[in-house]
Order: sequence, then structure tokens, then C-alpha cells
Amino acid sequence: MTYKNIDVYTLIKPEVLKLRNIGIETANLDCRLLLSKSLRRSKALFNHQNIFISQSEIVKFQSLIQQRLNGKPVSRIINRRNFWKKEFELNNETLDPRPDSETLIETIIEQYKDKLQFLKILDLGSGSGCLGLSLLDEYPQSEASFFDISPKSLEMVKKNALNLGLSKRSKYINLSWEVDGWDEKLLTIEKNIKYDVIISNPPYIPSDVIKTLKKEVRKNDPFIALNGGKDGLDAYKFILPKLLKIIKSSGKIFLEIGKGQENCVIKIATMHGLSLKEYKKDLSGVTRVLIFIIK
Repeated sequence: MTYKNIDVYTLIKPEVLKLRNIGIETANLDCRLLLSKSLRRSKALFNHQNIFISQSEIVKFQSLIQQRLNGKPVSRIINRRNFWKKEFELNNETLDPRPDSETLIETIIEQYKDKLQFLKILDLGSGSGCLGLSLLDEYPQSEASFFDISPKSLEMVKKNALNLGLSKRSKYINLSWEVDGWDEKLLTIEKNIKYDVIISNPPYIPSDVIKTLKKEVRKNDPFIALNGGKDGLDAYKFILPKLLKIIKSSGKIFLEIGKGQENCVIKIATMHGLSLKEYKKDLSGVTRVLIFIIK
């Protein structure tokens, strides 16, 4: 097999222009990540780095660029996404983590300043595990249970936990919050030990709104991870009535919400014995996280 010696920028320049022409602002980074994928490298290449590349690897790279031109996010092409301080692997049943969700991690760190304390954490609807695993990385004495309806998502959590060296402090629970009595089943699995911290980024987009989302999201994120039902509040209606039973009396609940949903979610929580402690805005100034405690 013949290899060409070439610098990265010379190779990717035509593809960068193609992506920029359709309005992709991260064209250069996208190309470097996709070239790294083509060469089976785990880290992004730099523009002025020299590489040896075969014709078949160039063809592979160009096919990945075509996927990007067709609207597929880079994270879905390479099946990886950076979130908080680590990189997480994804599959087709996990939500692609968003920077907005890092607000959840920031909020918990503000509330629990002692990183060496023990926290029993529940990541409710865990997806890739990015939330709970990021917390385990920040709190090295703590443990987390990952609750998800999808066995395939939980396999991804296991893989990410293994990659990050967090397996020994992780537990994986395959349950659905839509099934009556899930709280009792959860407590049985946990031997009646309740949680200090419950964190959740549930689906909260109204069903009719999903078809208006960007193609990158609409066509690549799993529908179940986006769909909040007619009013976007279905998940909160299933989750909030049960939390009183599984949270410690001193525990705190951290929920991510959609834009403008705070009043409705607070109302549901208040009806079920919870009280709003604080709220946190994301970088765009949108109220993104609600903190609840027992009344």
C-alpha cells in the first residue's frame, strides 16, 4: 500500500471550504476530527501536522465529510462527544450531550463544595452516563446508580464507566419511570438505601415541536430521548410524584428543564411534597436547572 506524506491543512482545505459554504462554522475542527477517525487516531490532528495517509484512508475521510455535508453531526459520525472534562462514547439510543446540561454539574458542585464527602447519586434517565459519571469523577468517594429504560444505553454507560475507571462505583438499573411502582422496585434493588442527590435531564420537548428542530438533532437523536409528550412535561409527571419516596430527608433533586417550563415543573413538584430551593440559568440566560428539596 502506498502512503502519501502530506500536512493536514493541505489535505483538508478543500473539504473545509465545502463545509463553510453550507454554513458550518466549525468546519476546520470537524475536518480534523473526521480525518482522525479515518486514521483511527483517538485525538484530533493539528493543521500543520504531517501525516502519512493511504488512498483508501483518503476515500474514507471523504465519505465521512459527505455524511457531515448531509447534516450528520460529527459526534454521531465518530460516536464520541466531549462533555464537562471527559470524552464519552455514544450510540444510537443515547442523547448527544449538550453544553447546556453542564449547568447541572456546575449547580451540584456549587451545592456540595466538599469533594471528598460521600454522596449516593441517582442519574435518572442516564443515556450515555455523562451526568452521573462526570459527578463520580468530581466526587471520588461517591457512588452512582444509572437508571434507564434502554439496555443499549446502559451498555454505553458501562463502557464509558470502564473507559474512565469509574466502574467500581457505578450500578446499572434497567427500569422505566412509566411503569407504576418503579420507585418501589428501585428501592428494593438499592436495599432501601435512599439517595443524597437525584439528577435528571429527561425528555422535555413537546411532540409537535420535534419536527421543527434542526435536522442534526431531529434525524440523529433518539425520539424517546427528546419527546416530552404533548406539553413537554410527561417525564416530570412520571418522575416527580415518586421522588419523595427515594430521596433522603436532607437530599436534593436537580432537574434540567426546557425554556419557559419552570412554572409548570415547580407546580408539579409542589403538588408532590417538594419545594423549590433555587434555580440556575445556563450561559444563554435561560432558566435551565431547578433544585428541589423535601418541604
